[in-house]
Amino acid sequence: MASLLTSADAHEGDPLQGPHPSGVLPVSRFAGDLVRIGLRSGGGCWPQGARLGFLRKDREPAVVLRTPRLGTGGRAVLYSWVPKAAESLCIVDVAGKPWSGEDIVVVSLRTVPLVELGLRALFRFPRKLLAVARLFLAGNHRGVAFRFARLADELNALPYSRWLENHLRANDVKPLPSSNTVILVTLEASSHRQRTATMRSLDAQTWPRWQVAERSDLNTLRASDPTLPKLWLNLPAGAILAKNALERLAEPFGGADVAAVYADEDRISAFGRRHEPCFKPAWSPLLAQSGWLPLDGALVKLSALPPDFNLHTADMVEAVSAIAAGMPGSVLHLPQMLISRRARYVRKRRPQKATATAKPRVSVIVPIRDRPDLLRACIGGLLDRTIADDLDIIIVDNDSREPETLTLLDEVVAKGIARTVAMPGAFNFSRACNLGVKAARNDLILLMNNDVDPISDDWLVQMAAELVDETVGAVGAYLFYPDGFVQHAGVTLGAGSVARHSFAFLHPDGAEDRGLLFERRDVSAVTAACLLTTRAAWSAVGGMDEDHLQVAFNDVDYCLKLRRSGKRIVWTPDARLWHHESVSRGKDDTAGKLKRFAHEEAIMFSRWGTVLRNDPFHNPNLSKVAEDFVLETFPVSLAARSAGPC
Repeated sequence: MASLLTSADAHEGDPLQGPHPSGVLPVSRFAGDLVRIGLRSGGGCWPQGARLGFLRKDREPAVVLRTPRLGTGGRAVLYSWVPKAAESLCIVDVAGKPWSGEDIVVVSLRTVPLVELGLRALFRFPRKLLAVARLFLAGNHRGVAFRFARLADELNALPYSRWLENHLRANDVKPLPSSNTVILVTLEASSHRQRTATMRSLDAQTWPRWQVAERSDLNTLRASDPTLPKLWLNLPAGAILAKNALERLAEPFGGADVAAVYADEDRISAFGRRHEPCFKPAWSPLLAQSGWLPLDGALVKLSALPPDFNLHTADMVEAVSAIAAGMPGSVLHLPQMLISRRARYVRKRRPQKATATAKPRVSVIVPIRDRPDLLRACIGGLLDRTIADDLDIIIVDNDSREPETLTLLDEVVAKGIARTVAMPGAFNFSRACNLGVKAARNDLILLMNNDVDPISDDWLVQMAAELVDETVGAVGAYLFYPDGFVQHAGVTLGAGSVARHSFAFLHPDGAEDRGLLFERRDVSAVTAACLLTTRAAWSAVGGMDEDHLQVAFNDVDYCLKLRRSGKRIVWTPDARLWHHESVSRGKDDTAGKLKRFAHEEAIMFSRWGTVLRNDPFHNPNLSKVAEDFVLETFPVSLAARSAGPC
């Protein structure tokens, strides 16, 4: 392992003496602190993929990875909050394994005052600091702490121009062996100047077998010489391809089940400046149909298209969607920056609500322990602000003791508003949900926290409409804090160790979400605070794990089991509810709760470790440590990926 030493330690004043022969640097005294770590590489330049890893005892993951901001002359710097369970620091590769390359030396390690963080953030990204100030003025102190902490992680991000240099260098690998596959390229209408620029980028391609074709000739070319594999690429006006774009796009077609591949893209100015990167998720039919996901520039296997598919008039969204419908899992996303547009991408479609066919009949499972104020508000929302044909409300009571709670339960049962199921003993959310589903009389099952309150009355109709599609196994809602900031808009795997709410503490009108807060979309998981599923899906995967995931991550585990069975998880912005997150359960801050959390964290990594590190709906070029859309210097993988079963 690379040697580590430090020549300055501002935390206690006395320098730590090195080198440390074990290759690790003790940092337990810095646990929970914000630190600045200065590094130098003995090789003269920072080696590709080298990161810092905080080692945690008796925790999973055992190594928490952080990527430093690269400088010149082999120097780098990392701003980071030291995990509270961290004991030591080491150099690791992208996969978190001990680094075996040239020596990397820690030349300084000091704590950073919060004032310094604020000043650096003000200089680097003042608009984000204003967003934190907006949370502060709203009294959302939890959001302030969360987003302020993320600012420290964002200090390590490179500007896009420097990131792109690293990305292109990493992607400039040995050309593929020759292939007889022909790529037919069609060009959108463009000026002579734009067409010339596109043709120059095509002429520079490392993939030799391509030809420009007219749309009107594609059907004929598809039918000619069926023994010759043919791929189709439709380029937007004036598009510029990276020199190995055709080669990289064609490479995944070596797999028998691959029928379409699309890559990331950006814009290029008249002066050649690359900007406005579009980092895409793995295949999401909802994002494609709404026009959010650009697909012109995708490479498609012509033989995979239906025989009657009209190549003359159809656009690439229709082509890729037709392939995905007929061959699930055959559409891959390549997280590589291969195409640059001259003009800004113009959407030809707009988001549409799911089509509701009827008022739903739903069994609603609400686990509780006292807090009659929350339960009263929750039931009121279900009765007064919920359109449904039948609401079978099942309250799973976990040893409520307050007289007001018991009176309320007797009242709603006597009036026929709800039924109760007793669950004595320690709190176990998974068991509560399993008991509720067992008692349910409807096929649609809604898991709902007692601290969730509907905003609009069609929320359940919109969630149920998503389940009309039999490929969908669970649906999540758009949840807000009472001050209007986002609490839940889907789940990102691998963020915050196991998972984290996507776009947490953003404001819907803050323009920080790239429009995704207004898009129905596929996600890896949704929160059980408001999750709609079916009895059949629940039974097929065995419900929730009440033996090993009693409190945390049971909803993520359930969603991943559904995805493993071939089902999709959908989040919809058309079902909006308030959520007073976890006010009834309290914080995980006692020794017993922290021990339980660490156990459940370990269970999730033992089951889903690979999946947690590779969320298909999170682009690997983006950080999971900082906020959404912050660049990750060294992605975990640049390989093509599918949104199919995990």
